[in-house]
Amino acid sequence: MSHWYDKDGSPRYEIEGKNGLRPTTLRDARKNGWVPSVSTIWKDVVAAPGLARWSQEQLFDAQVKNNPRPDEDIKGYKDRVFSIYRKESTKAAERGTMIHGILENYFINGIGEPGYGSLISGTEAKLLEVCGKQDWKIEHSFAHDLGFGGKIDIHCDEWMVDFKTKELDEGKKPDTYDAYGVQLAAYDHGMGGGRKLLNLFISVSSPGYVYPYQWEEKERLFSMFSTALQLWKLIKRYEP
Repeated sequence: MSHWYDKDGSPRYEIEGKNGLRPTTLRDARKNGWVPSVSTIWKDVVAAPGLARWSQEQLFDAQVKNNPRPDEDIKGYKDRVFSIYRKESTKAAERGTMIHGILENYFINGIGEPGYGSLISGTEAKLLEVCGKQDWKIEHSFAHDLGFGGKIDIHCDEWMVDFKTKELDEGKKPDTYDAYGVQLAAYDHGMGGGRKLLNLFISVSSPGYVYPYQWEEKERLFSMFSTALQLWKLIKRYEP
């Protein structure tokens, strides 16, 4: 689903339709002058080989774990495997959203979620270790005059931070992709610039293990985003 923001930076992910709320479309955004999110722009115009590879692996796993049934034709088998694949892929996305919500509630309200103590404490400890004591702002959304917006996991005057949830064994390094750094560089520019860029990779398979990755080459990363933004505007014929 595409994400949109009004010129004040408020999220406009859904809009009232004939039958209740529905996802906001480009047509709605044109009508209201809303701006697309950083992730919407990037996903619309730039290939994601890492995500494609992950999707292929998920589909392959669904196939090898589910043999054809004796009374099942090829089409029925394919439909069943694809259904299993879609359900498992959706679970992974929902898990990431849930963990973001748990961390948001903890950092804003100081309320921990039962069963996630190690994950929360590991994230908090790694933030303190890498960034020091900071006056953090949580889930702040913005819109920039260049025509893009976003919602930031956590940031302060010195750091721009984004959480990534991963299946990650203790002591292992995650795969990193320029798209992660581009997102942070765009967020930093959208908030006036000058911050260090940090991803925290939060393990869901080894709760408490968090791997920090600080991005360099901020100018290169933002140049990649600004190029994608211009291409997006030309393709969509929309100048927010």
